[in-house]
Amino acid sequence: MADDKKLCFCMGLTESEVREAIISKKLKTVEEVGEATKAGTGCGGCQGNIQHLLDEINK
Repeated sequence: MADDKKLCFCMGLTESEVREAIISKKLKTVEEVGEATKAGTGCGGCQGNIQHLLDEINK
């Protein structure tokens, strides 16, 4: 997706990439997302946004 915004700048992951991993792997925590995608494991600045995605998807 050309206009997909970066979610994790350290690891170069977009929001849609992280969203797809959460859905396909049934991830429930920021830690699980980090293990599966490496998102949030660099500086950690995107962990709040990852949690927001998790909350949205797993409501």
